[in-house]
Amino acid sequence: MQQQSIQQINLSYDRQQDRLLLRTAVSPEQEVQLWITYRVAREIFKIFNREAHLPVPASVPESAQSLVDATRQFEQEAEAVQQLEHLDFETAYQQRPNMVSDEVLLVVEVRFVSINDQLNNMQMVCANGVNVNMGLNPQLVLAISRMLMIASQDAGWALPAPKEPEAVSSIVMQVPTDKQVLH
Repeated sequence: MQQQSIQQINLSYDRQQDRLLLRTAVSPEQEVQLWITYRVAREIFKIFNREAHLPVPASVPESAQSLVDATRQFEQEAEAVQQLEHLDFETAYQQRPNMVSDEVLLVVEVRFVSINDQLNNMQMVCANGVNVNMGLNPQLVLAISRMLMIASQDAGWALPAPKEPEAVSSIVMQVPTDKQVLH
């Protein structure tokens, strides 16, 4: 797929499919449509919210956090909430007449690339062998994190990881190159 810029994104829960549908407008005429499962949504949210710092229900008891860590977390969450005010969640998504692919793509795996401690790229590996690469910036990471939180509430999914994520913000996920063979 050629590199195209994102003009508009939409994330919604499809009850019949029990999946999230990510629609990304890449031109006035075309959009990419991706099915995102609960497992993939959790992976994306876990990585994205390390950068976005949106407030989520505490997974670590308050008493287990140091005062310094709790203060830093509060400040990061307050800044993230303030940044949300500058993003447009009100404009209705304008569906494009054509899709880049012939069908909605099912994301089976995600890979993330960070450069200089900032998320730079997300590669979504689809079931049919297509890879969709999404260039990231802090605003897009924040917007998708918020959209995942809202869509997961509609789905009844719990996105925050059951344990506190480790404090790593620079990640490159590798995929095993050898194929598994079942007998």
